[in-house]
Amino acid sequence: MMNRLTSFYDTTQHLHDLLQQEIDPKERESIISKVNDLIEERGEQMKSLKPPFSEEEKATAKKIMQLNKLIEQEMLLLFDNLKVELRQMKKQKQSNRKYIHPYETIQSRDGIYLDRKK
Repeated sequence: MMNRLTSFYDTTQHLHDLLQQEIDPKERESIISKVNDLIEERGEQMKSLKPPFSEEEKATAKKIMQLNKLIEQEMLLLFDNLKVELRQMKKQKQSNRKYIHPYETIQSRDGIYLDRKK
């Protein structure tokens, strides 16, 4: 597979492999950074690709398109998991705050004397 799409295919495969691995929450930031770097690299490689393409290059392009579909699904899953975790953290912050300040949200006027005369 020595054609112009080889490096693009390798980058796509590397991105796919990176997204396939189990992502530890402690390593998530570095993995997202690597994913962004690989996406930028692929974007630069895409700019350099110009037709016409040989039959071998077309076959490689089909493999790349299949990998792209898998990558999109894996990225959606990664970001959905991230959204869920952020919601859980927000909920935990709220419950911690309610534990520390239990009467903060109560807006009652019980026991208050209002003098209306002037």
